[in-house]
Amino acid sequence: MLPRVYLAASILCFALLWQSGIASPVGARKSPLRLTGTCNALARSLLWNVSAVLEMDHLFSGFDCTQINAEVHLRTQTVSACTPQNPKCTHSQVLNIDENECLQRILEDLHYYRETFRAYSNTELTKTVVKSIDEVLQNCFSVSVKDNSPTKMFMVHQKSFQERLQLCKVLKGFSLRTITINRVFNYILSK
Repeated sequence: MLPRVYLAASILCFALLWQSGIASPVGARKSPLRLTGTCNALARSLLWNVSAVLEMDHLFSGFDCTQINAEVHLRTQTVSACTPQNPKCTHSQVLNIDENECLQRILEDLHYYRETFRAYSNTELTKTVVKSIDEVLQNCFSVSVKDNSPTKMFMVHQKSFQERLQLCKVLKGFSLRTITINRVFNYILSK
């Protein structure tokens, strides 16, 4: 796990470069992202939908979800793949990021979270978050989203306290990941 200071500095660095418009790609290769203006809107919609679900008190009855720590899927190493590697990023004219690697990690995250949320068999999640993930996958990546493979994640569908608590943690983690997705899409589409 990356130290919080490194993560915060990396996010700040990326935000400064994106805001100032001085970032440019290094070694641009063919990307799995379909570069269309709708991707930004779809990524924003995904973030809004995740935020809206997190505000649904009835999903998290018995505890305050805002007080619970996020649980982020770390196997894909999205943060490290999508973080600029320039030591003094605020003074650099070049953003050293492997777009293909970053987008591949984002794609893996989207598939992971899609299957995780589908496993909860919650109508509100399916109508909002899963649908938004599907739209991003379908419209922004050069891959098919229509897989009918059985869900690999299994949840006890009792709507128990522990399940609601875990859903809160995972949703909060995915909310953080959608911020990264939005920043990466904005950077790539603004070049």
